[in-house]
Amino acid sequence: MSGDPERATDGEAASAGRSGDPSLRTRYPGYDVLAKWAGPDWDAQTRAIVRQRVEGVPPIRFFTAEEMRLLEAIVERLLPQPDRDAGERIPVVPWIDEKLHHDWRDGYRYEELPPLREAWRLGLAGIDETARMTHARPFADLDNASQDDVLTLVQRGEAPAEAWTRLPAVRFFRDVLCLTVVKIHYAHPSAWSAIGYSGPSSPRGHVRNWMGGVDPWEPLEKEDE
Repeated sequence: MSGDPERATDGEAASAGRSGDPSLRTRYPGYDVLAKWAGPDWDAQTRAIVRQRVEGVPPIRFFTAEEMRLLEAIVERLLPQPDRDAGERIPVVPWIDEKLHHDWRDGYRYEELPPLREAWRLGLAGIDETARMTHARPFADLDNASQDDVLTLVQRGEAPAEAWTRLPAVRFFRDVLCLTVVKIHYAHPSAWSAIGYSGPSSPRGHVRNWMGGVDPWEPLEKEDE
C-alpha cells in the first residue's frame, strides 16, 4: 500500500484479504479501504480514529473468562467469519467489554431492561442456562446446530431459563446483543473493505449522495456472473 511507510505493514495486516473459505466471496474483490491512508479522503484526525480501530484492541476487563468464552461463541454464530483465518477475524468481544468496562451507555434505555451492565450479565447467563436446559451442556461446548437452536429460542422469546423472567429475551437479543455485535463488526476497516464502504470520508466527503450513487473514487460492485 502507498502512503505512510510506517503504516504499510499495518495496512496489509488489516486489509480484507481472505484466506479462509474460498466459497465465500466479497462483491468488491481486491478492494482495501486502507489504501486510502495517504490519499485525499482522510485527514489526520480520521487516520487516528482508523488506526485506533485496527491497532487499539482493548484488553478484557469487564467479562469473566467464562463470560468471554461464551460471548465469543455467541458472536461466532451471529456473525460467522469462516472466510477469514483466525488472525484476520474482526474482534468484537473486546470492544463490547471496553464499552461495559467504562460503563459507556447509549443515552437511552428500554424501560423493561435493567442498566446495561446488568442486562449483559443477565442475558449471557440466560443464554447459557437455556443451553444447559435444552442440550445439557454449556453453550460454548455445543455444536453449531445446537447453538443456533438455543439462539433461535432466545430470539423468539421461547427460551426456558429463569433469567428470562427478569430480562425480556426478545428485547435483549434484538436490541442489545445483535445490535451491538453488528455495529462493532461493521465499524472495522476489514468490514468496510468487504462491503465496499470507503470509510469516514473526512475531509473529502461525498458528491453522489443519492440512492445508488457512487463517486468516482469509490469501489464498484462486481456484477454477478
